[in-house]
Formats: sequence, structure tokens, C-alpha cells
Amino acid sequence: MNNRSFIFNKDEKILVGLNWKSTIFENSDVDLMAIMLDENEKLLYKSDLIFYNNLFSKNGSIFHTGDNTTGNFENDDESILVNLDLVPKNIKYIRFIITNLDGNKNIENIGFRIAKMEDIYDNKGDEIYSHKFVDSNFHIMYIFEIIQKEDSFIGNICLKELEKSIIQLMAKYNIQVE
Repeated sequence: MNNRSFIFNKDEKILVGLNWKSTIFENSDVDLMAIMLDENEKLLYKSDLIFYNNLFSKNGSIFHTGDNTTGNFENDDESILVNLDLVPKNIKYIRFIITNLDGNKNIENIGFRIAKMEDIYDNKGDEIYSHKFVDSNFHIMYIFEIIQKEDSFIGNICLKELEKSIIQLMAKYNIQVE
């Protein structure tokens, strides 16, 4: 586990951006997800799993910019924006996950970055961390978490490959995958 940590004020806005390059232009999908959990690490509402098919958290504090199925954009291929000021008090953890469900070998240069934004409409922000994976042959990677404290938030870089399938991961939070 990477020991990199950040302290965020409650009024800050954070961007987590995902990027990748594809050697082909079809079936090269990598996805970015965020999940909001309470102090017992439980998902309270299915709408607090934010991904390409659910772009907003229940209370609007987290927004996914949409699905990109090809990669190869100049900047972020997918982004999740977090307005820390709107995160409910009962949410203790926000965890960010990259899924490369096919373990696609036609994808290279998977990376992510974390930036502080001036406002929620800033799609670039001031980058505070970036990482490129040497090996893109993973299925699910837990990359980053934000932990809500009494009067601030702590961000931790995680970089941990999860051994569970996406179905097992979702089942942990009582979400049916079709």
C-alpha cells in the first residue's frame, strides 16, 4: 500500500480522473467508480455507488462525468468530482475503484490523478497526485479513499488490487448485477 496522504478542508472540491490508451479502438473499456460508505463500511443507498450508469450520488455531492469506452482522450477519459462540503455527516468513507473487467491486454498506460478544483465546474484543477500503472493486467484496483473526520477529510492513496470479481464486490453491498 502506498503511504501517500492528503488533508482536505470541508469546503474543497476534488477531482479523481482516469485515463488510458488503447491499442485498438473497440472493446477497450476501463471504468472509474466511487462508493460512499458509513462508519461500518456499509452502503446506505444504492444510488451512492457512482459510476457510468449512476452519475450522481443521492445527495449530489459526487458526480461522474460519464462513460468513455475507448480511452485515448487528451486529458481524463473519465472523472469523478467530489464537493466535500456536501458530503453527509453519516458518510465516513468514499472509495475509488478502477475496473478493467476484461483484463484487456489492448489497454496500456492506465493512470489516474487527483486534483483540487476551484469550483465544481473546473474539469482540470490543480493536480496534487498522479500515478501510471506499469502493468494494466488487473481487473479491479482500489486506488484512493477519502475519510471524513470531525472538521476535515483525509485522502489516502491505496493502490491495492482486489481479488474479488465485480459481482462479488457488488454483492458485498447488496447490489444485483445484471
